[in-house]
Amino acid sequence: MADMKTAAYVCGGCGIGERLDTAQLATIAQREGKMNLVRQHPFLCSDEGVALIRNDIDAEGVTHVAIAACSRRAKTEAFQFPAVAVSRANLREGVIWVQPDSEAARAAAQEMADDYVRMACAEIRKLQLPAGHTATGSNRRLLVVGGGVSGMTAALEAARAGYDAVIVERGEALGGWAAKLHRRAPFREPFHDPVETGVDALIAAVEAEPRIKIHLGATLAQTSGAPGRFSARLTNESGVSWVEEAGAIIQATGFSTYDPTRLTEFAYGSSPNIVDQAGLEALARAAAGQPMRRPGDGGIVKKVVFVQCAGQRDDSGRHLPYCSGHCCGTSIKQAMYFKAADPVVDTVVIYTDLRTPGSGEDFYRSAQAQGVNFTKGTVSAVEVNGKRCRVRFRDLILAEDSVIEDADIVVLATGQVPNSGIDIEQPERADANGVKPVSILNLTYRQGKDLPQLRHGFSDSHFICFPYETRRTGIHTAGPVRRPMDLAQAMEDATGAALKAIQAIENARLGRAAHPRSGDLSYPIVRLEGCTQCKRCTVECPFGAIDE
Repeated sequence: MADMKTAAYVCGGCGIGERLDTAQLATIAQREGKMNLVRQHPFLCSDEGVALIRNDIDAEGVTHVAIAACSRRAKTEAFQFPAVAVSRANLREGVIWVQPDSEAARAAAQEMADDYVRMACAEIRKLQLPAGHTATGSNRRLLVVGGGVSGMTAALEAARAGYDAVIVERGEALGGWAAKLHRRAPFREPFHDPVETGVDALIAAVEAEPRIKIHLGATLAQTSGAPGRFSARLTNESGVSWVEEAGAIIQATGFSTYDPTRLTEFAYGSSPNIVDQAGLEALARAAAGQPMRRPGDGGIVKKVVFVQCAGQRDDSGRHLPYCSGHCCGTSIKQAMYFKAADPVVDTVVIYTDLRTPGSGEDFYRSAQAQGVNFTKGTVSAVEVNGKRCRVRFRDLILAEDSVIEDADIVVLATGQVPNSGIDIEQPERADANGVKPVSILNLTYRQGKDLPQLRHGFSDSHFICFPYETRRTGIHTAGPVRRPMDLAQAMEDATGAALKAIQAIENARLGRAAHPRSGDLSYPIVRLEGCTQCKRCTVECPFGAIDE
């Protein structure tokens, strides 16, 4: 490493120059802070201000920079200088924004600013850039668990960005739930009719990408390590095991449909003509564009009823308390299957609240124009009536009880249950379907074999502060395992997760923090002489870095 040369830069913008004596701050940085170089600028984050700092780095050999300006959470891209240690004195948010703009408070504000500059100078003199984990933290591969649309999209995006990817899929084929769909809701103009799923093209692109390795019929038997140096032992049904190493992991294990047999009021299982949305997709694929037939006896369908929020948005605690997001659009799409094959089929969608945000509203209006009937109501019971069904519901517009007779098919819009693995807070708890889940990642960490779950089994995060993050740095989630979503949202979600995974890989390679302050070059040092052997660190560390 070159000899240390420090420089302090005092900004006068954003009201700092009007509220504070910046010349005094510069003097403190030079005399008390012992900075080798001190400069003032009226607008430090401007192109000219950033160029001033870069020029000093290149021409003057500056290695450590103290910036007295705004918060270190602001202007992060402007004040990012590779291979240069940077400290920030928060004069804007920390001083002038919290002190009254008055003569009485001027002295206190100046004193606070002086101290901030002293602290920044002291920090930058002690700050050392880590060399990076070139031996143990430099793996640039991405391990994707799940070969559905989310997983394939994440792997493909990473490959196109120049990173190798490994897909681990427990099934014998790629595609996941999307491969079972007849068509999908439109995701680009015109938003009029269902469109091809595009899954076959996505699978072909993934299989043709030389940077992507695919393991089918495989699961993770054990996962260990940390960002930049994860090690996963894979096994297949034959018992053969092997190891794949990666710098980051994306869990895109998707969802299972909510078990409709738990919906006793809807008589699922008492007639083959009562199906869930997944069952109707199978019927549509079998019909291949021809009029669909009743599963029970093969009769032509003349009337179909869709029951929205079947086992969802439930306040009783018996079923799913949340909305799965895609179900309204899926029912509209499936109603249009019938209209496309036979426009005279009577299609009724019974909903409490129809949710088609954004351009989904155009899709909804297109269905209305094709004759799909939408009725605001709550279904109380579905009854089997010979070869057909009877649907009883409360019409919320007319405020009266109603009945639909002779429905050939009743479709239940059940929800998404995330395939998250074991809830580490309650390992013995079953999922929403009453099934005790098995571990997916099989992490060797003391805090549990799978990712911590936020609510309802989803491993979500605070999307604004930590998008796509989990409480295991370097392991990210994408698609319906993170939160309920449709196909288009899942692909977008996977792209974002791939970007965050790449960020984790590069941060690990350079020895930088991923969060709470991404890119932070400060690095922890273990002071072993102060260790009392309490073993608290072995319990608290999410990676099991020290395991005794």
